[in-house]
Amino acid sequence: MINQLNELMIILMISLLWFMADDSSLLQVTIPINPPVLTVLGGSLTLPCLISLAHPPPSPSSYGRLAVLSLPRVKWTVVRAGGEETEILVASGDRVKVSEAYRERVSLPHYAASPADLTLMLNGLRHNDSGFYRCEVQQGLEDAHDVVLVKVKGVVFHYRSVSSRYAFTFEQAREACEDIGAEMASPQHLYAAYASGFELCDAGWLSDHSVRYPIHMPREGCLGDLDEQPGVRNYGILEPDELYDVFHGTSPERFTFWEAKSFCQGLGAELASTAQLYAAWNDGLNHCSPGWLADGSVRYPIVTPRERCGGKEPGVRTVYRFNNQTGFPEPHTKHDVYCFRGKKGKRAKTWTAQENI
Repeated sequence: MINQLNELMIILMISLLWFMADDSSLLQVTIPINPPVLTVLGGSLTLPCLISLAHPPPSPSSYGRLAVLSLPRVKWTVVRAGGEETEILVASGDRVKVSEAYRERVSLPHYAASPADLTLMLNGLRHNDSGFYRCEVQQGLEDAHDVVLVKVKGVVFHYRSVSSRYAFTFEQAREACEDIGAEMASPQHLYAAYASGFELCDAGWLSDHSVRYPIHMPREGCLGDLDEQPGVRNYGILEPDELYDVFHGTSPERFTFWEAKSFCQGLGAELASTAQLYAAWNDGLNHCSPGWLADGSVRYPIVTPRERCGGKEPGVRTVYRFNNQTGFPEPHTKHDVYCFRGKKGKRAKTWTAQENI
């Protein structure tokens, strides 16, 4: 009787293993996004990764150890320009292990609620976050994966008045950025540049009215509020009439229409519609940079009219293809981009590439 039970158990185990193997042969992994995914220094990245099976795996409560072995094992990695593969995280069941280099920056926002949604979110993007991202899933005897190329673009640089060191008020610093086609860097932008190797012992205005500077090698005259520790020195929020240099941030590059669409997808968003841009302008969005919209038009919102920004009246400006103000720009021409993301229970947001910080 005991031998018969043992034989029956073996038959059941073999049958279950064959079921798992046959099931996993139908395993599919898809990153539903058009490469390359273009992102900005200091911004965020959302890479969707979806898996599908012919049948859901058994629950541990029903099948014990065999169910644990049949649970999909998820791994995200990145291969950089030098060819080195770096593990980002590994997940199985209700456990997610994030590599030390990515602590506080990476997450699987939908995994707990939907284990088939392996979407990766990475914040505080650095230059060395560029590379080929691989979403790999193993189940039983089978595995599958998909790969997408991500490019982190943009730069932060220091700018000084031609007259002398520390000569800009906050407003003068902002105008200096606009004059050379840039924007004031944000604290997140400067920190991302610091994490990418940027160092400078000159304090400059940032977009939040703070004054900071990045130091890797602390030394006399460059200690700031961190003394002997490396990091971004912070003078705090200062009065706008105080005088300093400024840190500029530039857009990663201009986009064709299809690159713009990919850029927004990489943020877990979509190209904004014309109506959404008008709504954002009505809420105060002011940006002197023509950008792609979902209908193939190129427009930009102006709340505070100024020289070189679309005339004397506020409104949403349109870039036309022909001099008689007809036609949209050709899809291969390059412009900025306006993205839109709406979240349940939260206010929707429309923003441009340089504001993805």
